[in-house]
Amino acid sequence: MTDAAPPGPWGPRSAAAAMAAAEQAQLQSRPVASVPRVGAAAGTTPVAFTGLAGELFGLLVKGYLLQVVTLGIYRFWFITDVRRYYWSHSFVGREGIAYTGRGMELLKGFLIALAILVPIQAASFFVLLGLPQAEFVVSAVVFVLYLLLGQFAVYAGRRYRLTRTSFRGLRLRMTGSAWSYAFKAFGLWLVVIVTLGLAYPWAATIMERLKMRQTWYGDAQGDFVGTAGDLMKRGILIWLLAFGLPVLMIGSVLMSIPPRVWTELFAAVGDGMVSRQSATGLAVAALTGAGIVSIIIPILLFPAFSAVVYRWRMNGTRIGGAALASSFTIGSSYRVYILGSVAMLGIVLLMAVVGAVVFGGIAAAIFVGGNPSLDSPVTGITGVAVLALAYLFFIGSLWIAKQLLIDLRLQRARLASLSVLNLAALDSVRANNVDASALGDSLGDAVDFGFGA
Repeated sequence: MTDAAPPGPWGPRSAAAAMAAAEQAQLQSRPVASVPRVGAAAGTTPVAFTGLAGELFGLLVKGYLLQVVTLGIYRFWFITDVRRYYWSHSFVGREGIAYTGRGMELLKGFLIALAILVPIQAASFFVLLGLPQAEFVVSAVVFVLYLLLGQFAVYAGRRYRLTRTSFRGLRLRMTGSAWSYAFKAFGLWLVVIVTLGLAYPWAATIMERLKMRQTWYGDAQGDFVGTAGDLMKRGILIWLLAFGLPVLMIGSVLMSIPPRVWTELFAAVGDGMVSRQSATGLAVAALTGAGIVSIIIPILLFPAFSAVVYRWRMNGTRIGGAALASSFTIGSSYRVYILGSVAMLGIVLLMAVVGAVVFGGIAAAIFVGGNPSLDSPVTGITGVAVLALAYLFFIGSLWIAKQLLIDLRLQRARLASLSVLNLAALDSVRANNVDASALGDSLGDAVDFGFGA
């Protein structure tokens, strides 16, 4: 169902789309000298991101402080402001994108999400009160429910963000059933987990096709033409290093431990007397080292994996007669992550030095000024308050640094690699706008496990 509104240059528009068009006009009235012109290649339109760290820094500091003051309530308006910043600094050729979502919508969605999640937690709590021996079963059921709700949130949250995204005064939209997608995606993720990620290319292809074929820009339908074979070909080396190498490493350690040592190890663990100097101690050290390395390897390969998936996903995306093309490389991804991580490490070291100086100075001033009673209530409350403020400052600084040094640069690099082919195919698109609840967006924030984003 659409809202009647005066027609625009690309067909009838809804009231919400007309609002988006007004915002779009404001965006396009700003100087955009830094936005590259349409490329020389016929039918190819570059995409650009013009956001600057200095501009975003003020927004992030303001948002973080207001979240602390309002005990997190401002979070929904903060998310909206950040999205509006990213959307408004993204350009297709010289045409901008607008985000029309509101913080109140996210707050309402969050309250509905609480109405779903609180009963689940309460039911599990009361079941465990009566049947404490069923803790494993109850925890497993709750975990499965959260995974299912997470997949529902992936679809519903995406639908909400699309309906609040406007380009050329027209909004995107998404049809289909979020629950249908949730059950299918849940089953596919189970297969991915069971196969240690080997089935991911096929699962990702199916999930991406399900989402894109229900995605519309006006009356132009989306599609996804990427193949599992292409993703497998690009990612098989990453999979072998991320999963095959750790399995081989742990297997080699396990097979190298003699049966006699295993017997001694089980006995020593049962008695709590594992000696570092004995063969059992060396076995434990070897297993621990192999386990740590097995965790580190996938983390180090994440930039490569995200680059491969992003390029594959963009190159397979279609809207009407238009298509996306990306040249984003693994090297570009590592460049952002490595430089950002080094800069963040420097910030951590700087904060450690400043913190040591500040706290040392405070302690010296207290003890030089007198002999305070360390067990007095005032001293205890003051100490807790200072530690809490230091913790908030530390966490907030790291989070803001990550946004500026990694996330912002990654967005710029990704969009710089992106172009739209045959954008003129969307000139005749007509509006067909629908509304969507923010429930999925807020629910996804509450139960996010990182699957299926």
